[in-house]
Amino acid sequence: MQRNPAALSNSEFDLLIIGGGVYGAATAWDASLRGLKVALIEKGDFASGTSGNSLKIIHGGLRYLQHGDIKRLRESVAERKNLLHIAPHLIHPLPCIMPTYGHFIKGPEVLGIAMIMNDSLSLDRNWGMGRRSHLPAGKVISKQKLLQYVPFVDRTNLTGGAVWYDAQMHNSERLTLCFLLSAAEQGVQMANYVKANGFLQKNGQIFGVQARDSITGERFDIHARMTLNCSGPWINNMFNLLDGGRLPLQPYSTAMNLVIKRSLSESHAFGISSKKVFQDKDALISKGSRLLFVVPWRGYTLIGTEHKPFTGDAEHYRVGEGDIEAFLQDVNDAMPGADIRREEVCYFYGGLLPMDGVHEKSGNVQLQKHFSLVDHEDKHGIKGLVTVMSVKYTTARGVAESAINLVMQKLGRPVEASPSRRKPLWGGDIGDFDYWTRQIFAEKPKEIDEAQMRHLSFTYGSGLRQIIALGKENRQWLKPVAGQSLVLKAEVINAVRHEMAFTLADVIRRRTELGSAERPNDATLMDCAGLMAGELKWDQKRMEEEIEACKTLYVPA
Repeated sequence: MQRNPAALSNSEFDLLIIGGGVYGAATAWDASLRGLKVALIEKGDFASGTSGNSLKIIHGGLRYLQHGDIKRLRESVAERKNLLHIAPHLIHPLPCIMPTYGHFIKGPEVLGIAMIMNDSLSLDRNWGMGRRSHLPAGKVISKQKLLQYVPFVDRTNLTGGAVWYDAQMHNSERLTLCFLLSAAEQGVQMANYVKANGFLQKNGQIFGVQARDSITGERFDIHARMTLNCSGPWINNMFNLLDGGRLPLQPYSTAMNLVIKRSLSESHAFGISSKKVFQDKDALISKGSRLLFVVPWRGYTLIGTEHKPFTGDAEHYRVGEGDIEAFLQDVNDAMPGADIRREEVCYFYGGLLPMDGVHEKSGNVQLQKHFSLVDHEDKHGIKGLVTVMSVKYTTARGVAESAINLVMQKLGRPVEASPSRRKPLWGGDIGDFDYWTRQIFAEKPKEIDEAQMRHLSFTYGSGLRQIIALGKENRQWLKPVAGQSLVLKAEVINAVRHEMAFTLADVIRRRTELGSAERPNDATLMDCAGLMAGELKWDQKRMEEEIEACKTLYVPA
């Protein structure tokens, strides 16, 4: 995956995609498999917006039973299965628990029925899947068993728990990157740090954008027969460039998740009820409180999600110290005995999600529940432009398929079933993960220990050979980056040479696991910056600037 902005301006594309989050990445991959000539631009770094803010769960849609939304549940089940198949190195089964209380709406009887309904509606979840990707049936467990798995729950009137299985992303940013790497292999021209400053428009027809390269400052036009707006929370910014800024804007909610440097459950994610009253106007059965989810992840714990109405430019959104403290208080109130201290919050994720509005009585955010495709020709008389309104990481591939179906229709191309449903992503062509792991461990270089090899297999899948091959150029690159023991120096070199990493934050936060859960120590930052300096010709001043800029990511506003 090489950055070549000149290639973006030298020809006309069938499709230009604006936005390099998971939705833009998935549409680029899908479009490339349909034979379209595709370009993609991202104003910042790939997956640096809402796609990098995640509880790392691939949901099967159990919670949609509460709304009687069987269609959405089935969509989620199908996409969970697809992701388990096409990215087996990054997606793995995750057991989840919901405590039961009393014998009414939150009791074991009702949740037991929900488990049966969920299993019946996802009966095909394991068909054709490898053994490691099988998701067992749900079940009800005793109070004693529940407390063995998740001790930090409110025990007042506790009667037991219900267990079901979803899936978890080992690394959500790398999953987005795998879509992009796959698209690049299919010939998609793409570049990060390229911003769309305006649309090329004539007689009500969009035929591309006016772009600016943030790295070089160069301005150029990108011509395309169709443009797909996948800019996530920046959709409103793009709308303001259309029709004199008169298009209706989409309201957004903040979405904040905390990373805790402590394990609150060794193996199971679990739900807890906030003590705050929550009213969901669309729920058939209202539980009266907001659900918080606690997720074990790579030795850390993720807790989310806090939502608040947001106004203003998405560019200016930052998680504040007050946001963290208020949410942490809510979490501690819901988990007696956990006593999570502020200093245990080692990182925080913040993003923006489309909302339908705010509940008129409670003030609760009502998130948008369904994705939408805005055909601007149909809605606003503007030809050549479609906007994807995204709501959920899990269904990105499926929404991408729907979006490209619409694009194919508008281009006068035949619409056929997308190969992206079953074709492995970059690094995912490994078949059965356990069998492949045994094979790849047999090839392990002597410089790499078993823990590092396991890390490489979960992060890169079959692409780990590309990392190891760099050791032939310099055996020192097979050693870990200073200050930690898992991430190899070769991963930093690979990120710069093959994954369009241009800043230290690109490597620390989104290409490697050096800083995805907490701020790396100074030795790690210095070593990583030094490796990048050798590739990108940074001087000492630039290295220091990059280190300071990276540190600010871990300090709330």
